[in-house]
Amino acid sequence: MKKIISLIIFNIAFYVYGIDEVPSSIELIIPTVIVEFEDDLETVMELKVPDYNDIILPDFEISIPYPQDMTIEDIDFDLPLPDLVEYSYIEKSSFFSEGILGIGSRNNLIGNISLFRLGKDLRFSLSFSHDGLDGFGKNPAGMGFFSRKEAFEGDFRNGDESFLITGAGSVIENEEGLQGQTSSYTSVIHRLSSFELGFSGSDVFSWNGKLGLNMAGKTLTGEIPLKSEELILSLDSKLSWQKKWFNISINGNYVFDRLIRVNNNIFRSNLEMGLTLDFLDIAAVGGVFWYPGISPVYPFSFSLDGAFSEFLRYQSSGGYQVETYSNYDTWNDSPYSEVSAGINKGWFWNGQIVIPPFSNTELGLRWDYRFWDSLISTDPNEFDSSNGLFGVVTSQGNYLDLSPFIQVSLPWRLNLLFGWNGQVLSGKNLLEPVQSVYTEIIYNSDNYGFFITGNYSLEPFVLVPSLSMGINYTLTEGVVLSLEGEDVLGFFAEDRIKIGNYIEEGGTFSLLTKISL
Repeated sequence: MKKIISLIIFNIAFYVYGIDEVPSSIELIIPTVIVEFEDDLETVMELKVPDYNDIILPDFEISIPYPQDMTIEDIDFDLPLPDLVEYSYIEKSSFFSEGILGIGSRNNLIGNISLFRLGKDLRFSLSFSHDGLDGFGKNPAGMGFFSRKEAFEGDFRNGDESFLITGAGSVIENEEGLQGQTSSYTSVIHRLSSFELGFSGSDVFSWNGKLGLNMAGKTLTGEIPLKSEELILSLDSKLSWQKKWFNISINGNYVFDRLIRVNNNIFRSNLEMGLTLDFLDIAAVGGVFWYPGISPVYPFSFSLDGAFSEFLRYQSSGGYQVETYSNYDTWNDSPYSEVSAGINKGWFWNGQIVIPPFSNTELGLRWDYRFWDSLISTDPNEFDSSNGLFGVVTSQGNYLDLSPFIQVSLPWRLNLLFGWNGQVLSGKNLLEPVQSVYTEIIYNSDNYGFFITGNYSLEPFVLVPSLSMGINYTLTEGVVLSLEGEDVLGFFAEDRIKIGNYIEEGGTFSLLTKISL
């Protein structure tokens, strides 16, 4: 027992004294290893893709039933609806009105009122206007230098495309002072009345008919007034057929013209055809014209209207035409003319080309060529001192009016227009300048705007150009205040000649209030 205990103690002592002291830190040393690559490993891979023409798609079939074999099963479902009221919504028509009130220099009084009814069923418009001046140029009021223009106009429409009734009428009265050019009369009054009633419908064919009545009266005011009248009755009918790209129509026209106890019966019939393409509209017209005392005339014309992309717009027409003259048209354009009636026939070619070299700029040319066989016009040299009017003459000749122009639209809502007008062939309109230049400047914004227009006659040469301008300001919604001036340089220039010894109004200023409700 003692030997075993002694052996255990001896072993424990040997183990304890045999353990070395543990170091406080351990240091690990790793030798440097150098790795070298003798050659880069590179593998070239090629993937062969077949050409798409060599790929064969699989064929497969899908059976689709015929329409007669298809059925739609009814599905029962409830759709909640709102309660119905006793009265449903009915579209109502609306009334609109516009008015202009103004005063100005030269005893100028201006008034214009218009009423419109738009919407369902009957639509119509009515308007009345008055514009009067007294005292032209350097002449005071009350000396026969005055003008007065009054007009009452209206129209209506009722129906739809299947059956539509339309009507229009106007009574216009113009009075011009004779400016002391004759001792027998003080003024000339023209009353022009026009009434028209039309019917139209559309089904397989479109049709329309129109009945018109024009009356023109002239009165020379004085101790013994002198009157002359004209009555024109016209009937028109038209039947047409139209598809998306083609249309054709035939129409007939009859005119009864009575002037100073002379009756004229005029007949006209035309066949019209039109072709619509993506970039061009083509129209052709041909017909026959009958007038008392002459053989039948066969007028015709062709017209083109289109555009080549954004680089060219054009419009042109030409052919052989017949025009009829009536006092209703002549007296409205030339109030100092005597009676004139008859026809004129000849060749014509007119049109316009516009090229936009830049996005905001347009260059254009307008032309109007005519070879008239019997042009009827007022001659300033044919003055009749007994009544203060000018006679009309019949002439033959070539006429060509040219008008190149440039139009620029600036970013700040400013538009500029410059151009030249010229009569370049032997035929001349004696009431218009042979050469003139013109300009127009317009600016518009949300609340205000202005315009300036000018015309400068080069032949015959006029020292002071005609210049008009105006400015407008929106006071509130529907109310615009405007100040306008016509021929403002005329206040400082000599009296401008209108025709013969008659002078123009001269410079005027007017203050206008425009109201829209």
